[in-house]
Amino acid sequence: MADQQIWKFISHTHDAAELRAELIRYVSLFEINELLSASLDYDEVLKMVLEQMLALSGAEIASIFMINKEEQVLEFAATTDAKADLLRTIRVPLGKGIAGYVAETGEAVNIVDVRNDPRYYKEVDLARGGETHSYLCVPLKLRGEIKGTVQLLNKAGGPFTDADVRLMLNFSSQAAIALETSRLHREALRRKAFERDVQLAADIQKQSLPHSMPQLAGYSIFGHTEPAQDVGGDYFQFIPHVDRTGKSKLDIVVADVAGKGIPASLVVSNFHAAIRLLSPLYDTLGELAYQLNNFMRQNLPSGTFVTAFIARLDAASGTLHYTTCGHNPPHVFRKNGNGYAITVLEQGGTALGLRYDMEYRVHRLVLAPHDVLLIFSDGLTEAMNGRFLQYETERMNACVLRTLSGLPGPPDAVRIVEDLRIEVAKFRQGHEVNDDMTVVCLVRQAN
Repeated sequence: MADQQIWKFISHTHDAAELRAELIRYVSLFEINELLSASLDYDEVLKMVLEQMLALSGAEIASIFMINKEEQVLEFAATTDAKADLLRTIRVPLGKGIAGYVAETGEAVNIVDVRNDPRYYKEVDLARGGETHSYLCVPLKLRGEIKGTVQLLNKAGGPFTDADVRLMLNFSSQAAIALETSRLHREALRRKAFERDVQLAADIQKQSLPHSMPQLAGYSIFGHTEPAQDVGGDYFQFIPHVDRTGKSKLDIVVADVAGKGIPASLVVSNFHAAIRLLSPLYDTLGELAYQLNNFMRQNLPSGTFVTAFIARLDAASGTLHYTTCGHNPPHVFRKNGNGYAITVLEQGGTALGLRYDMEYRVHRLVLAPHDVLLIFSDGLTEAMNGRFLQYETERMNACVLRTLSGLPGPPDAVRIVEDLRIEVAKFRQGHEVNDDMTVVCLVRQAN
């Protein structure tokens, strides 16, 4: 291959001195290739490419623009121009100007005086405040695909020659390989860093969820959450504490942050810290919700909010006080003869974090033996299958009723949640999870 290239060079040269100079420059390409292969740092490779382009061509300025496929434009990548900052905003549409022509056609362009060429994109000179005379532009090609363009401006001692064009075309092929290799390496490092960030966020979120389910005599309690991505914006927690009268209480919290992924998981961590701090401090849920809302309003980005259902259980009496902050109203399944009647709890209250000083109404519910309280996020009822049909409330209720009718003894929270989880997974038919899903079940089994 090297011999073929040399003979190609020879066929284009007639003067011995010219041949000697071209051979010397050609041999230097092999040395440059080793240099470019020595680094995987994208910015460093860009810098080396530019430096070698200047050394080989004798140009005053060298620059590289890369193709943005989505927007079909050339974007600034690097330059030796001291006024580089002025070029960073330059975007050349493919097909426009000389560089745009080269990026679109893959043909090199060599012009003695670019000022006389109507294709020249004058915005470049306007941006850098300089003046271009001789101009050579070659494509950066990799396996036949054009990745960008190389621009050489103002060759010392005269215009760029045909030998310069041949040399730059050969060099640009090497440069394209080096740049693509370093770009892929950079993307791999970014993916690895992103994966580490996601794993860290997932580990932090796990710390926000219960490590075990509460053990209360006469009650069955269980919760499950399934994020749509590696991390999510759903949350549930059980917070035991003793009120000022000495009575033991259990706060049950289910929340849903607007959004998914890492941003939502960060809000979840913030919410978790707030609810753990504030929950034991207020004897009434109205006060707790009021303070929690103000805290979230102060600490959330504008437009972000959290829906929540917060309940406080007095296990001894079965009394449950609750408030709904923009969340799906839970369902209560109550023993009614041989079956169960379904009651939807009252709604009320605005989602947390939207406005300051919101008042939240507190409701009261007394759980009788065999009563089932099901708290859920909209990721359950809005789960979709491949035909984009939603699971919906009716299927959820039917699943719970089937589970209840098939149990030989008192209702079991674990069985109810697991049957729901399995049925929703079957309903999806392998379709991707479209939203975070959380289910918490509380059953009073006995007095």
